[in-house]
Amino acid sequence: MIDIHLILLPLFGLIIGLLVSMFGGGGGGFFAPVLILFFGVTPQVAVAASLASVLPTSVVSTFSHFRQGNVDFRTGLILGIGGIIGTLIGAAVANIIPPTLLQRILGIFTLIMLIPMLRSLIQRHRKLKEKNDDKKETLTLTGSKRIIASFFGVASGLLAGIFGISGTPPIVAGLYSLGLPAAMVVGTSVFVLIFNSIAGIGGFYLLGRLDLTLIILLGGGAAVGAFIGPLLLKKINPKTFEKIYGPVIIGIMVIFGLGLILA
Repeated sequence: MIDIHLILLPLFGLIIGLLVSMFGGGGGGFFAPVLILFFGVTPQVAVAASLASVLPTSVVSTFSHFRQGNVDFRTGLILGIGGIIGTLIGAAVANIIPPTLLQRILGIFTLIMLIPMLRSLIQRHRKLKEKNDDKKETLTLTGSKRIIASFFGVASGLLAGIFGISGTPPIVAGLYSLGLPAAMVVGTSVFVLIFNSIAGIGGFYLLGRLDLTLIILLGGGAAVGAFIGPLLLKKINPKTFEKIYGPVIIGIMVIFGLGLILA
């Protein structure tokens, strides 16, 4: 008799990898709930498997986006270093602050991050009306922008270390508000998540919470989905994607933030 989990785990991973590689992220916000709700995995093991599964998804998705020219490595590296620092700090903070309080802090912080995103969304829509070209843009970070980028990176790492998620919201908010095009926000965000995942894997390995079977089955399916996602993204008109990306991400963040505060 074939264990149904051997089929369902890679299938869920495939769907998650496909979605997050198109809209940014590594899937950390989806992996843990799926493991807990559908497969009865304990929260501690699910969180560890979630962060570990983010790594293959992020690596494959980054490679795919790189081939499409959607990764700003210099900007991503600044956020990634901040992410490592934040992840390590977050793991220590998680042992001090009560879980319920941490959850509400996360929700409030997520809503606060909407402020620069909304401002950037308005500015970008004005520019879209004035520009008719689809040229890729690159971002040069100097002075205060480096500090801002580092702040979003550290915030992302804090989420990964404290809550076991990949830490996508601060990265997306940071890259988007700094002015990167939507497609490059997606590609660069998955690159940054590699740093969070590696730091998280190291921490949970020391705690003995890694289940290699879960990681291989779920992460393997997610890696396949992460490879396909950017190829589908390439078929979407950049101007169309630019118009829908901001509202979709902002809507998800509103639901995420309110849900954490009210839960």
